[in-house]
Amino acid sequence: MGKQTNTPRVRDNERGAALITVVLMSMLLLMAGGALIAVSSTSAVNAADATSESQAYYAAEAGAQAVLGVLRGNAAPSPLFNGTSSSSENKISFRKAVSASQSNTSGTGTPRLTRWLSYSATSSDGTSVVPVSPSYAAASGMAFAVEEISDPDNSESVAFSTSGAFGTLPTNISSISFTGRTSAAVNASTSGPTTIGTFSAISMSGGNGDFTVSIPFTLTVTQTAPWPKTPPPSKVIACTLSGILTKTGSNVSGTLTLTPSPASFSIDGVGYNVSTQTIQAASATTVNATLTAPEPERLLIRVRGYGPRNAVKAMQMLVSRFAFDFNAPSTITLRSADDGSVLNANIGDSAVYGYNGNDNANGPSLPAFTVTSVPDETFVNSINADNTGPTDQVQGYPGPARRVDVSTLDKFLQTTTGDYGARAVLEKMRKAAKNQKTPGCTAASDACDRYFASGESPSDIGAGSDEGLMTFVDGNYSMPPSGGAGLLIVTGTLTMTGNADYKGLILVLGGGHVERNGGGGDMSLGAMAVACFNSTAGDFTAPTFNVQGGGNSTIRYDSEWVRKALKTAGPSVLGISEY
Repeated sequence: MGKQTNTPRVRDNERGAALITVVLMSMLLLMAGGALIAVSSTSAVNAADATSESQAYYAAEAGAQAVLGVLRGNAAPSPLFNGTSSSSENKISFRKAVSASQSNTSGTGTPRLTRWLSYSATSSDGTSVVPVSPSYAAASGMAFAVEEISDPDNSESVAFSTSGAFGTLPTNISSISFTGRTSAAVNASTSGPTTIGTFSAISMSGGNGDFTVSIPFTLTVTQTAPWPKTPPPSKVIACTLSGILTKTGSNVSGTLTLTPSPASFSIDGVGYNVSTQTIQAASATTVNATLTAPEPERLLIRVRGYGPRNAVKAMQMLVSRFAFDFNAPSTITLRSADDGSVLNANIGDSAVYGYNGNDNANGPSLPAFTVTSVPDETFVNSINADNTGPTDQVQGYPGPARRVDVSTLDKFLQTTTGDYGARAVLEKMRKAAKNQKTPGCTAASDACDRYFASGESPSDIGAGSDEGLMTFVDGNYSMPPSGGAGLLIVTGTLTMTGNADYKGLILVLGGGHVERNGGGGDMSLGAMAVACFNSTAGDFTAPTFNVQGGGNSTIRYDSEWVRKALKTAGPSVLGISEY
């Protein structure tokens, strides 16, 4: 076996391999490091952008809250509408908020509340804004701008129809007719006088001469918009056509004066004025009315929030005019017991106590009393029939008292449970009262609010206020002799004594007990609802309405005071979202 010889290998062609490997590995490390740096930088930028967006979002929320503050009456217009700062002309309303002439300082353009909010800065895109940050700078600060306030229900577009009927005509009037208006929409804010119908030329019989004429005429106005209802609300106006007509052969000349009573009235918040007008005997004559747009029931508010780094967030909010709503079915609504128990009622001596459902504000009339059970209907009607005093102690339309189905009432009078039941509504109104502030009060917030716990007795319930105050009393309450105005909610027994009169809406919910007694006379205007239920569980039980003592007292329905009362609770947010 031969000897193995180890011959050295030649590696000259492998020189530099290590260097290439190191370079490749360095490149990989460099790429990874660069990626890490890029990711870190992007993350920092994204974090900054996210923070800016969050700040823009919070600025938009601040704008929404600022608008709510204005709508709650916490801001004054600049300049004032009236030089006296406390004047009601300087108070915000939904109609003012949505009308450029009153919403904006310039009186023109898209309604943005520039008269009520301090637009004192400019954003990076040139928009006039309200600063949120102190020493606002567009590049780094927070601000908001109200983009638009609109009425989603277009409430100034009113549709109504009219019809007319003549009473007994004088024997020498052979022909006269009235053609009413068909239901058509009109803009109540801009239309001016609006046609309500046409009287035909007048024909007369008999001999020639001058004749004094008086013709009874009834005008009925039926409203179908802006808020359609079934049946549509209507108002009947008593009128007279009076004057001197001259008959010469077959020709009739002269004029008659149309005199409506009342001349001014409202239907569902829409104001109508049918002034005295002249009717030509020889030709057809068109008669007119002037309409006043109602307060919108809802507002759609769009706000833009501006943050640093040109961040913008857009938010929209739907707001109801009423934190609480109530559709009065009568002057006094007594919610009957669910188990059929008869209510405890005494409406007082007919010689001194009156109840009237005819609207003091000239709107459609209602019954004086409403109940929801057959036993209560029988009982209330028997009380009125048993009185030996004047038969007009209880007045109303279509009758002094009526029974309605529970399903026709507002939700909080239909059931005690659920999100819209009586207990939930009471809790909601407690919170609303705690968020309200007595005008002019400078003490701590809990000492200025409109909520009064059991044992506390408010001394001021709005007697001196143009529109009244919201007052929530958790327990029993005796109304002071000075009376009050606004929205009064009592969860125990309400005692109205002597001269105490109230203008607005009274809700006695929970204890469901009303006592009226003592001497003196008063005229309360508005509406009242009384319902008895336990604070924790159970259905409605029999309420108590007891009146006794001397004096001269009347409770009369007034639709305008009910509307004023509902406003005192402030607006409520129905929904909010980005857009």
